[in-house]
Amino acid sequence: MLIEFKTTNFRSIREEQTFSLVASNADKELSSCLIERKLPGLSNVRFLKGAAIYGANASGKSNVIEALHFLSRFVTRSATRIQPGDPTGAEPFKLDRDSIKKPSEFEITFVADDVRYVFGVSVTPEKVIEEYLVAYPKGLPQRWYHRAFNAKKNIYEWAKPSTEFKQDKSLQEKTRENSLFLSVGPQFNHEQLTGVFNWFKKNLKFIRLADAMLHPRYTAELIVNPAHHDRILNLLRSADIGVADAKINETEVSVEELKTNLPPSVLAKIEAEGPLKPAKTVEINLMHKADGIDPVTLDYDTEESNGTRRYFSLIGPWIDILEHGYTVFVDEIETSLHPNLVKELIKLLLCSKNNPKGAQIVFTTHNPVLLDGAVLRRDQIWFTEKTPANTTHLYPLTDYKPRNDEVLAKGYLAGRYGAIPYFPEGLKL
Repeated sequence: MLIEFKTTNFRSIREEQTFSLVASNADKELSSCLIERKLPGLSNVRFLKGAAIYGANASGKSNVIEALHFLSRFVTRSATRIQPGDPTGAEPFKLDRDSIKKPSEFEITFVADDVRYVFGVSVTPEKVIEEYLVAYPKGLPQRWYHRAFNAKKNIYEWAKPSTEFKQDKSLQEKTRENSLFLSVGPQFNHEQLTGVFNWFKKNLKFIRLADAMLHPRYTAELIVNPAHHDRILNLLRSADIGVADAKINETEVSVEELKTNLPPSVLAKIEAEGPLKPAKTVEINLMHKADGIDPVTLDYDTEESNGTRRYFSLIGPWIDILEHGYTVFVDEIETSLHPNLVKELIKLLLCSKNNPKGAQIVFTTHNPVLLDGAVLRRDQIWFTEKTPANTTHLYPLTDYKPRNDEVLAKGYLAGRYGAIPYFPEGLKL
């Protein structure tokens, strides 16, 4: 479960911005959107099942998500995918002379295996400057580790850890300047670090609907599983897209066929990770209601609409999120999807009956339907705005203390809360 995320000096974010999924005690609405979880040291604190981030184009909505995505990738890959001397991938703010020379900073507060953690990183494109992990298993902080780069001595200095942490100095020596200790430890079976590492690897998910990489295969594979077949068909039939049934045909492709049909560049990448193996192609047939005749199958790639294909591709990941209680970030959630369909998808995740494991969703959107649709609490609505210095400012709706009877969509579109584009003279040709 995600509690809070802070970031500084990453892409369009220059000053520290804080995003929180801690519920406001002043908001008494929509209790189904809350996660009731007792954590040592956090009495009377409730958490949110998600949030929406609104903002004009180029205001930095996607960069808020990308900052956390970068941190997640850096945790899971820096020990294995980044070679000595490779760049870290950090992207400091580039529009002033000072920021580009400073490290990007990230701090995340989350819960893994019923323990609250605070993990922080300061990193330049070349090296890690600082890294720390604090655990709160009993409510009081336990510093598991803290390393900081001493530029004068050109060495990393490690603080003395809490007695509850199993220190292994040999792992410290194996941690390169462009990798994280949290990434190295699990490669050598450090039990305490592995549990934290696995939260980033297994529980934190990212979906970008605008990407062509959102493939329908996962949903197709779930349909053939009897445990999921009926749920997926129900989601298809109830979406008002005319689908009556779905049939999936799998065909095995030999290694020889793959070598013949794959582009050389793609084939080289696959073979670089290991021997080529037989694969399966999936043929998706969505059967549509027809007037006076049996349902008609349309070609999935050429005859189905973009919205139908996007929705089908999203169903599998959506069920996966609910079943495992993931924390998921979705960029541009309304891509090729009607606002009302997006609304219903969000309601599935915020419903206690459908979401007993406390999955969380954070998404960027321009969809005003969600503001007054009895879907989101007011403390679940956030905005990004581009400042005169072209930096991103992230802030919650609650900063404005809107009246209980205020029509939020009308206020948002009128610019009352900022976070909308401003065209004083219209577009000029």
